[in-house]
Amino acid sequence: MSAIVFLLLIAISIGLIYLIHRYFGKSQFYLIAVIYSILSFLMSFKLIKVFGVNINASVIFSSGLLIILYYFINRYGKSEIKRLIMAIFVSTFVSGCFLMLNTFMIPSIYDNNSPFYQNLVLDNLAIVILYPISLLITLLLSSYCFELLKNEDKNRLIKTLVTIIGLMFIDTFIFIYFSYAILIRFDIAIVIALDNYLVKAIIMVIYILIINKVFKIRKVK
Repeated sequence: MSAIVFLLLIAISIGLIYLIHRYFGKSQFYLIAVIYSILSFLMSFKLIKVFGVNINASVIFSSGLLIILYYFINRYGKSEIKRLIMAIFVSTFVSGCFLMLNTFMIPSIYDNNSPFYQNLVLDNLAIVILYPISLLITLLLSSYCFELLKNEDKNRLIKTLVTIIGLMFIDTFIFIYFSYAILIRFDIAIVIALDNYLVKAIIMVIYILIINKVFKIRKVK
């Protein structure tokens, strides 16, 4: 069941990007980027088992964020790219602050759910702190690399895919490895990180191949 939901969310993630490219515009891309960033942050607390490997659920929508960034770099100017990165980071940071503020609020005597919520956040402080940091680093590195690749003519697709594989290694090990090394154990964390790296790299390669096809589809006016 987890595999079906996982694949369905991947399809929804890339499908919405296609629909916005086809029928809407830049403003809707900002909206979906904010939604993806919030969903990705909230899902980062969840470790799921799919196809026999442990995957952090955030990989679905964080991959979508990188594809939106890739789309912007190939469609819009630098000012829009900076605005997109800022929108993604601010929405993630605000979500983290909101979680922390709610954690330290004194619950009502009739509130039985607050202790579970507090334990969720406080037991996963490494994720709360490291996720926004790793996301910002990944976005900035990806922006720099995609800008360079934008001007490439020879073997551009191959170079893009190789770059993506390298970027996913950095992204996965900054967030996944260090988070679970703190939360669990470093030896278990490296296995989880390798699983997530493999899965996220595959997802991103598929997304890049799809989005390059989407670029050739004309928008509906």
